[in-house]
This record gives sequence, structure tokens and C-alpha cells, in this order.
Amino acid sequence: MKQRIICKALAVAVILLFLGLAIQPAIANDISTIFLNIENNLGGFEQSPYGPNESWIFYISDADAGLRVWDQYWDVFDPICPIDWWGLSLVHPWTNCNPEGMVFEIIFWDALLGNPICTYQITPYVIPTGIFYNGAELYQWEIELDPCCDLIPYGWISIQSIESPNNCWFHWAGSGDGDLYCYHEGASNPDRDSDCSFHFIFCDPPYPRIHRDPIGMDFSKARAGTTVTAQIYICNVGEPGSYLNWYVDTAAVPTWGTWTFTPSSGTGVAEGDCILIDVTCVLTDTWGDYTGTITVYNADDSTDFCEIDTSIELTRAKVLYNQWFRALFEHFPMMQRLLNLLL
Repeated sequence: MKQRIICKALAVAVILLFLGLAIQPAIANDISTIFLNIENNLGGFEQSPYGPNESWIFYISDADAGLRVWDQYWDVFDPICPIDWWGLSLVHPWTNCNPEGMVFEIIFWDALLGNPICTYQITPYVIPTGIFYNGAELYQWEIELDPCCDLIPYGWISIQSIESPNNCWFHWAGSGDGDLYCYHEGASNPDRDSDCSFHFIFCDPPYPRIHRDPIGMDFSKARAGTTVTAQIYICNVGEPGSYLNWYVDTAAVPTWGTWTFTPSSGTGVAEGDCILIDVTCVLTDTWGDYTGTITVYNADDSTDFCEIDTSIELTRAKVLYNQWFRALFEHFPMMQRLLNLLL
């Protein structure tokens, strides 16, 4: 409770956080070195922390302090999986504190700050950066969210330490890269004219892959004008968590029949699942042997498709003589008796 009262008194923002420390030159590397273990070619949403030689600021975001910081992000149209953030780990009266084992609660909120979309309680990996702010070392925390957070292109993120074996408090590093606003919940003046430092890495969604299993597409023998039927199973054999959208190329089917596929397209086939296509073909060509190919595509990748071979032997129609013989025997009954004797 005493720490909570102290924090409330200091919680305006932590811009004066280190006035109690002896002023000393910052031991600073180039600020770009804080982006450890992040490949330059990875996309994402990025707000880097202020450098030690800038007008830096830190915000307490700790459950024991009764304080939490929220910051906005935008134009995030891919799932958020890896996330990094930067700050200090201090214990009152603001001395360095070992951050190992700190537990954080990360919440993604909708654009109105009304509803939590994804919530995680995690113990992230922590990396010392070798960058100091009046003697306090900047740390980088990183975690890969499981599952990834999706479907919130415009929203807020809050990062708050909720447990520490060393009684450390998390002080979130400010940033000047965003819209220059964050919300310091619990502070006497919660509206802040700075951002917080974090980095989302966008993840490619799991990739589906199409596979087919035809049943009865070699139709054997049939006569022109008749209808033959078969089935095709379309399966997603792609990555776990992927969903397949597909369609039959109905414009490029064998010309020896009129084809119907039910259904002819579909969406959302989960990895490991299959759907069934009922195939009917009204045979239109004359007698002969015919072959052809039906193609089914991954609707999101034209290079991913499967071909189904099909064939038919169209036979001549049988000529029926029964009526002709019946009329002949009616006119010549002796011929029928003669034929019976011969047989």
C-alpha cells in the first residue's frame, strides 16, 4: 500500500523519474541497436523508443502501482504474432531491478477502447540493450503470441506488468513515432502527448494447399445422349490453421459432354478437411473414345491447382428390329412358321 501511495504521487508521467539519481552521462549505443533479433525485411507496425540524448519519457505500467498505459495502432491488416516492447525495470526508489521472470498482461482493444479482443498473460524473453538512461538500462522484451491476434486493424494495445519475483515495476519507454498520444490509466492526468515503444511483426497466414481424390471419373462405356455421374473430393493438405478457397475451371472442360459441378466453388475448407463435388455429364458427341481433364484451383493462388483425368467410350446406338419383324410376320404368317422350324 505504501508503494501504491508513493506511485500515485509520482504517476503523473515518469518524466522526472530519475531526478533522485545522480546525473551522469548516458552510456548509449546508437538507438537503432535496440531492435535486436528483428530482421529488417519483416513488415510490421513500429514505434521506436526515444534515445538517451533525446527528451525521453517513461510511463509506469504496473498492476501493483495501479497504473496501466494504452497506446493506439492502425493499418494492421495481418495477424499479429511476434511483438517486442521496450522499457525499464526498476524498484522504488528507482534503482535497477532484475527483470527476469516478470509476467505481463497484454491486451488488444477495439478502436473505442470498449472491448478487449485478445488477452495474454505471458512471461516474455528479456534482452538487455546496453543503452542507459541516467544509469538505468533499457530492456527489450519479446514474445510470440500463441494464438496470433487477428481482425483488429485499428485499435489499442495495453502492456502492464502484473507479477515480478523481484518486485520490479515496468516503466514503458516513450516514443515519438506515432500520433503523439497515449492514455495513462490510473494517473491523475491520463492524457499524454507521447507514444509508447513497441513493434508488431506481421505474420503470413498459414498456407493452404489443394489436393483431389476423384471417384468414377473414368466413365467406361456409354451411349451419346445419356448422363453419367461421378464425384471429386477436394481437400486442404496445407499448413495447420489454413483455410482453402477453391473453384472448378468450368470454362475449360472436355467438349464431349455438358458438365455440371455441385458445388463448383467453395471457401473455408480447413486444413485436413475435404468437401465433395457431385459431377454429372450429359454425353453429346458421337461414338468414339474420348479423354479430357478437369482442373480445380486454389482461389487464392493460381499456381496451386489439381487436374483430374477423365475418359469415356461412346458406343453406337443399338438398332432394334423387333417392330419390323413383327409387322413382316403379320403379313406373312407362313414365314414365321418356317423360321420356327429352322430354329
